[in-house]
Amino acid sequence: MLLAVHHAAIICSDYETSKQFYTNKLGFVVLAETWRPDRQSWK
Repeated sequence: MLLAVHHAAIICSDYETSKQFYTNKLGFVVLAETWRPDRQSWK
């Protein structure tokens, strides 16, 4: 039985749209976000 999820990695082409889906539709909560300038991406 699955008791917890430590983290999820979501690879997408549109970060904001994907984040809105996971938070608004599925009810996930963003605990931390980090911008990685060397990769021009969020983590």
